[in-house]
Amino acid sequence: AVVSTQSTGVVAEPIGKWFGLKHYTITTPAGPNKKLEDLIRRSKRPSKDQIEEAAKLADMEVREVEVWIRRKLREITPSKLTKFKETTWRFLFYSSNCAYGIYIMWPQDYLWNTMLCWVGFPTLTWAVRDNLYYYYMISGAYYVSLLVSQFHDTKRKDFWEMFLHHIVTLALIGGSWFGGNYRIGSIILVIHDVSDVFLEGAKMGIYLNFTMVSNIMFAGFTISWVLLRLMFLPYKVVTSSIFESTSVIGLWPANPLYCSFLITLQILHIYWFTFILKLLIKIATTGDDVEEDTRSEDEEIPSSSEEDKKGK
Repeated sequence: AVVSTQSTGVVAEPIGKWFGLKHYTITTPAGPNKKLEDLIRRSKRPSKDQIEEAAKLADMEVREVEVWIRRKLREITPSKLTKFKETTWRFLFYSSNCAYGIYIMWPQDYLWNTMLCWVGFPTLTWAVRDNLYYYYMISGAYYVSLLVSQFHDTKRKDFWEMFLHHIVTLALIGGSWFGGNYRIGSIILVIHDVSDVFLEGAKMGIYLNFTMVSNIMFAGFTISWVLLRLMFLPYKVVTSSIFESTSVIGLWPANPLYCSFLITLQILHIYWFTFILKLLIKIATTGDDVEEDTRSEDEEIPSSSEEDKKGK
């Protein structure tokens, strides 16, 4: 948390402000209103019928409710500068951690021949070299921070799917470490970091209006997602955990649970790939560039001048 605060405050905020990003200016607070706050909690984009019903319950005019909603959204919705700072922190972490992971894993024979992951199993965890130990601990600590910060960061439509992903990932990290199977676990870690570097880079390009950067990063993200998460993970890692492990060491009690976590992770990857496909189809059919994350529940907040006009 300290590193995140320092990197976003010292590095990201000045860069964001240099390129014109800024925090929302709250000219007129929405003010407390329990009935309307309940409406916002249910939906940040209430329908016309919901607004009319809320107006009756709150004994207000429909126009007054609409103005209150716009003002409240301005208060609770993160600005582009805030989201840019969050993204910059993740980009810095994934880039450094991915580079560190590739440096550690590239010379390992078991990265290229997964059958070797099971030779000598269970490998004694205390015999792990320091660099792999640090890689595991840093990655595990980061996913713990993601699990906690998810409740405070920008809300996404796939909130619970992401929550499940963090739980499964931590279970795989912890299970492979304490179960002495850090070889297969370290492969899972390194192939996940690659896609995340491209994703966060694409988001940074979007927030800064660097169209070419965001398009290139998104292309890298899509290619790495397909190659590593939809091909290498199921055909090498999952297959190795189910079949190669049995042929080398026979059946071991924790393997069904371990494999179930891997399969859950793979299902989530396929689910998220549907979002990527939708965006690719939109780009192909409309010719548009990559735009902001479609999973976000945030909406574009009107400027203060727009709000004042609509409130009259």
